[in-house]
Amino acid sequence: MAELTLDLNATAELVDQPILWRLGKMYNVVTHIRRARVTEDYGYVQLQVSGSKPEIDLALGYLRDLGMVEGSTAKLVATDTIYPESEIPQPNAIDIRLKTVNIAQGHAPILHRLGKDYNVVVTVRHAAFDEEEGGSVDITITGPLIDVQRAITYLHTTGLSVNPKQRSVSDGGNL
Repeated sequence: MAELTLDLNATAELVDQPILWRLGKMYNVVTHIRRARVTEDYGYVQLQVSGSKPEIDLALGYLRDLGMVEGSTAKLVATDTIYPESEIPQPNAIDIRLKTVNIAQGHAPILHRLGKDYNVVVTVRHAAFDEEEGGSVDITITGPLIDVQRAITYLHTTGLSVNPKQRSVSDGGNL
């Protein structure tokens, strides 16, 4: 298995997209955030990517095409490009702040697992995180209600501090 550490920079146009989630879905690589500073208009992520060499190369090409890797320039992406999130119904969304409780949690690829094991889309909204010191990451989870609820249940098993910004997520079916 190959590993590569990348420094990614995202402009305001890219910050709202589930880029890290797409890497796991489109290229079958494991992503691990080592450091991150994400705001509404800019994002920096030091990302460790592991997987097969061909898959890492494809993922790196995708990031270069987006202009996220230093020294690369964004290429024009066709407007009819179909991304994997279009295949997942996303009627429900919840915003969650995840905070590390101990340093070991910063070494686990929890967001990758969340996106890989559950039928949800995960988008990083804000982050102030460092692998050595911990911190927080604000994410939005979207998808079918049962899958969003299962993803939240998984997050509670990680030992992270899980703070939803809404009181609940519902499709309104029982109201």
